[in-house]
Amino acid sequence: MARRVIHDFVIPARTGRAVEVMQGQVLRIHLVEDKQVGDCAFFNLHDRREAFHVGQSWALNVMLGHGNGKCFKYFYSKPPRENVMFEVVEDTVGEHWSSMGGRCSRRLLELRDGDTDHRSCQENLAEAFAPWGIDGDDIIDVFNVFMNVEVNPDGTFEIHPPTAMAGDHIDLRARMDVLAGISACPADRNAANDGRPKPLGVTVFAED
Repeated sequence: MARRVIHDFVIPARTGRAVEVMQGQVLRIHLVEDKQVGDCAFFNLHDRREAFHVGQSWALNVMLGHGNGKCFKYFYSKPPRENVMFEVVEDTVGEHWSSMGGRCSRRLLELRDGDTDHRSCQENLAEAFAPWGIDGDDIIDVFNVFMNVEVNPDGTFEIHPPTAMAGDHIDLRARMDVLAGISACPADRNAANDGRPKPLGVTVFAED
């Protein structure tokens, strides 16, 4: 099946961007450089009350045999709708923090590091969605793409450098018209981005 490029751009390190992905189109998030993660939030383009929900996505994929806490096939919206927003059609990594839903924020960084002036994924996403009238309070869960985390038996977790390398990607086919926001995570004080924030590539395809 031939693919026609609708959008193709690079999100600079430490920033975010949003893009409209129409039903049937494929959103590709890919690595421009080795070992970078992103935080992604998704809304129904026509009804912002319908948004991606990590908890229901994790639960439904596990219960229906479509995934686990590191990767799953279907991205569901929050209750009470629980519609499929995206379907994974290709994933060269299979290593994400699919069961988390949170992201770095100025408040988190202040509590953890005492830092009140550091870029965050929350800020990046709020800025990216602003042209569509969505602000930071509207953002619910995120998908931590390419993030490599191990959950310990005692319930704690450890962040490791990503396994994803330049050229790796995940392809998501839209099952409805979606507004997708993606942050090239600015973390530089842990292993999330292997110590250095880098850009992320984004391409939207139409399949003909």
